[in-house]
Amino acid sequence: MNRTVMAIAVLAVVLVAGIGIYFALNAGQGDDPSPVDPGVDDMDLILTIDGRKVDVVWEDNPSVDAIKVLAKDKMTVSMERYGGFEQTGSMPKSVVKNDSWIHTSSGDIVLYRGVQISIFFDDNAYDYTRLGKISGMSESEITEMLDRPNVTAVFTLEKS
Repeated sequence: MNRTVMAIAVLAVVLVAGIGIYFALNAGQGDDPSPVDPGVDDMDLILTIDGRKVDVVWEDNPSVDAIKVLAKDKMTVSMERYGGFEQTGSMPKSVVKNDSWIHTSSGDIVLYRGVQISIFFDDNAYDYTRLGKISGMSESEITEMLDRPNVTAVFTLEKS
């Protein structure tokens, strides 16, 4: 009987430790409210892809606000072509997300899983948080810019 009680106690400790480690590693991923830094309120979020400044109409949501905070110190995202319809890459830190099933098209910029930014040059549908839309470029120009193995997206701030 002592061995059974001891085995159950050890199993309980291992289980509780495993659950604690899981939650410690996954706590807040994509759910960090990242309050807006007052120093970025009057700043515009700027996107540059492979050295080319791209005009974007940004959404007014907490995810974009959190990305502005990260962009305060210049945020570089190395991106890779995925699925033949998007460039995607991870930010250095996860931000708040509000995913819903959406259809994307050329020029859409979305947040995936709270930590990846995807920029589309073709259509797709999935659970994303909308961030913005490239403006002032045709679909063929967007495809030419993005339909390659890798691009580098740089997010910075500029005085409004």
